[in-house]
Amino acid sequence: MNNSSGKNIRVLSLFSGCGGMDLGFIGGFSHLGQEFLPNPYDVIFSNDIDPDARDTYSLNDKYFDFQHFQHGDIREIENDRLPEFDVLTAGFPCQPFSNAGNRKGVQDRDGRGTLFEECERVMKSCINKGHRPSAFVFENVKGIMSTKMPDGTTFVPQEIERRMTAFGYKCSMELVTASEYGVSQNRQRFIIIGVDERFDTFDFQRLRDTARKHGLASKRGPEPERLSLGCAIAGISLEASNRNDIWHYSPGSLKMVEQIGFCKGGINLQRKASKKTLALLKDTSFLQGRSWKNIDPETLPPRFKRIHDNPQKYRAPNFYRRFALGEICGTLTASAQPENCGITHPLENRRLSIREAARVQSFPDDFLFHAENTKKLVGAYKVIGNAVPPVLAWVIAHALYEHLTGAENVAKK
Repeated sequence: MNNSSGKNIRVLSLFSGCGGMDLGFIGGFSHLGQEFLPNPYDVIFSNDIDPDARDTYSLNDKYFDFQHFQHGDIREIENDRLPEFDVLTAGFPCQPFSNAGNRKGVQDRDGRGTLFEECERVMKSCINKGHRPSAFVFENVKGIMSTKMPDGTTFVPQEIERRMTAFGYKCSMELVTASEYGVSQNRQRFIIIGVDERFDTFDFQRLRDTARKHGLASKRGPEPERLSLGCAIAGISLEASNRNDIWHYSPGSLKMVEQIGFCKGGINLQRKASKKTLALLKDTSFLQGRSWKNIDPETLPPRFKRIHDNPQKYRAPNFYRRFALGEICGTLTASAQPENCGITHPLENRRLSIREAARVQSFPDDFLFHAENTKKLVGAYKVIGNAVPPVLAWVIAHALYEHLTGAENVAKK
């Protein structure tokens, strides 16, 4: 691929959600005081069926050109409506492959499990029109790795690789943890990157090199405390959008959260991130998260009492996880339910606010979410939980450009 013309690489984005992957490819945003310069990509087509994703995407015209967004089912968008592109990105719906779901996978009756075939169709359509895309980036949950095709003989990632190899693309894949790439969240996602056969196979070491070159914090590198929940939610301006937008717990959930109790830490730690804050967060007292297991077993609701009394049968799940200020947050889910993810604030009996959740997911503070009523508020948590962390996407985009062009310095001022 030769980008000497100075034109940006054209990206076609499927299952775009509220734009986490798109924002990472475009670049030009800041997160927790660090600048992520523009990448040489233009998103020329985005698509999602979710109205909450559409509405959030349209709200952020600072970053996106909404005229390129097509709302609706990709299966109903015909090939002649798809523009010519250079890179395909797709985070096809993960519910059928999720460990939290029923694992129906590609046999799911609603068809979501086969939506990766729409990516295949889009790639084939572009090739048939006389233009070979240079690469594709597919993102999904860890569960896809152990999900088989209907005949039971092939795992889904291997089937994707087989089909894309038949089109002339070299595939590489890796289970990536977002907290190794500057994101304050131990979020694991399976990434497949394919490049046209005229290029060498993509090496995921490029992601690690990119993160190191740009000084991104890593849980395996120096100063992992920079990724702590305390630092992620520190210093939110009083004028910041969505700062006070909080979906309140039901009475039952609130009672559980109150019984669990607060994590150790001072309120000052969440007001301003500083070198002093980082030093304090190294103290093990700030690493002690909590969960339903901290509740007196005799006061547990019957369902949790049964689990407590037979941990081997139920594999001792960590429901109602409450991450401490010094810990890296767990995966935020689309449902934002306290039973299933670490959405509870460490020092207050509430969910993380929309802005706090967005920070954990690495969205910039000027990225906006609708929260005018309860329905919109729930939708905001959903699109944040479904999103690809923009900082992780920026690293992928940066590394992919270097691979395709041989350029050593991608970002431009």
